[in-house]
Amino acid sequence: MLASMGIDTGIDINALLALRRQVEALLPGETLHGTLWRAGLPKTFASSPSRVAA
Repeated sequence: MLASMGIDTGIDINALLALRRQVEALLPGETLHGTLWRAGLPKTFASSPSRVAA
């Protein structure tokens, strides 16, 4: 929502989804909540590169 409003959060959604896949592989049989991984990102979503805080 914030990204669609033009507010930079510094969050890399694609990296978070990749991390979720890694956690899922490390914890077989565990229930992981959330639905973004299943639904996918909106077609209009434009991911910005993540920033590293200094």
